[in-house]
Amino acid sequence: MFGIERTKAFFERPPAFVTYGWCRTSYGAVCSLGRRGIAVHVGDASPRAMSRFSKYARSFTRLPDFFVEPDRYFESVCRALRRTGAKVLLPGHEDAGIFSRYRDALPADVRAPLPPFALYEQIEDKWGCIELARRYGCPAPVTKKISSLAELNGYRDSASWPLVIKTRAGNGAKGVRVVHGFAELRDEFQSLVAAYSLSPERWPILQEYLPGRVMGVGVVYHRGRCIAASADRYLRFKDRGLTGTATLREIPADLDLIAVAVSFLDKLGWHGMAQLEFIPDGQGVPRLNEINARPWGSMALAIHAGVDFPFLWYRAAIDDPPAAGPALPARMVRCRWLVGEAIAFAQLVRQKNLAEALRILRPFRHCGHDDFHLYDPLPLAFEGLDYFCKMIERGGDFNPITPGQIR
Repeated sequence: MFGIERTKAFFERPPAFVTYGWCRTSYGAVCSLGRRGIAVHVGDASPRAMSRFSKYARSFTRLPDFFVEPDRYFESVCRALRRTGAKVLLPGHEDAGIFSRYRDALPADVRAPLPPFALYEQIEDKWGCIELARRYGCPAPVTKKISSLAELNGYRDSASWPLVIKTRAGNGAKGVRVVHGFAELRDEFQSLVAAYSLSPERWPILQEYLPGRVMGVGVVYHRGRCIAASADRYLRFKDRGLTGTATLREIPADLDLIAVAVSFLDKLGWHGMAQLEFIPDGQGVPRLNEINARPWGSMALAIHAGVDFPFLWYRAAIDDPPAAGPALPARMVRCRWLVGEAIAFAQLVRQKNLAEALRILRPFRHCGHDDFHLYDPLPLAFEGLDYFCKMIERGGDFNPITPGQIR
């Protein structure tokens, strides 16, 4: 009987509502589901949201900014779910925490494939995430929580440099500083505390600097069982350096790293989507840097490699996961984020680093795109327009921070 119910649920393919429609990760979900004939509705705070202009979007709902007005945002999404008839809610960003917390207040027939809020809350906190890694044997960098200026002053003579300062919550390298001496540590630490009005219990953490190149492992789980996994190697970033938002990635043949990530999440009994970011230490051992309990920026790479994360996430929501698994990449590919590459190019030109800027223009064979499909060309144009308008509104900042994003 259970098998019959699952098959019926699958072939009925209930409508979905995808949030954070301005972002390429949500656009990937809209395309993934829309190509399969699933009705997809989109919501976002920006009227220029790229997913709104996809041929697969059935409707668009203007929403408040969830960082600024979380309660009003939740209410607006609930109204949109009732109006559109969507039965599957796929949060595109950190609004996943809002829906995890208030899951029981969603319309009764709506499913959101998310972990329990207590687990989500600990994972979202960079200190809590490292604590979980230590508890369950996942390699992690040496990390210290600072709760007083006296503790910070203790690093005057004893710290090995460089060190990394991180706010407890943030994304895309926002709220992250690399420092090379005590005076810089003190100044940057106090600057972060003042800039984001951080109370002592939410002061930034200090972490050992890891010199390796960032790698990621993306997964989808259905009630404690991994149904899809893929590893990414980051080749280029929107901002200079080896951290932040990657604009060019490739699929590495790294099943060992996938095994480390899956072993950790198995112990947590995970449900839904997640991406684990690792950085190798000086001996080459990958150490867990953070976990994004939501869709991640390089998700399109796995889709191009044959692992359709959004559709599998949707199947987890309707309790129809594949019997076999986990799904793994079927081919080696690269994938680039075109608007991100354009931003990186503009910043390098502004810095008069023309040689590095010109390398961005180099074409690659077997390379997909996060934000462009020949069969659906309009979203790329509106993504670029949206970024341009936001950059102008925020005084030319290529990496703007929304109030409430760093905390």
